[in-house]
Amino acid sequence: MKTNEQGEVWLDKVQSYVCPSYLNETCTDFREQSSELVYNIYQKYYGHKEGKNKSKISDELFNLIDSGKYKKRNLIKALRLKFPDVNSGVICRLIKKYLSLRILEIDRTYKTKPFVIKGKYYVGGQ
Repeated sequence: MKTNEQGEVWLDKVQSYVCPSYLNETCTDFREQSSELVYNIYQKYYGHKEGKNKSKISDELFNLIDSGKYKKRNLIKALRLKFPDVNSGVICRLIKKYLSLRILEIDRTYKTKPFVIKGKYYVGGQ
């Protein structure tokens, strides 16, 4: 982030410099309505940087598929055990997206063993 001489931070979405105390909820008293507005805008666009776990989840997903045979439900359970802080909806959405894009497929060789396998459009990173 860019700062000016007074130490204020430039926000692209607001197109102005903002005092850093506005960006910290514990230090901001919100006496002015504009300070609360700026804080909310900052949190909306810059505040949640730690939630970017999708690449870690997808890497672990493909490692689990390589290491063993999992049905879809068991694969979701294994990922939920490895990532307890991630909402299960994120994991289910990721698997559903990969299945619709045919990056993952369900093996239909045997009717009673619908295992999740790497699909036709899987591109390995190695």
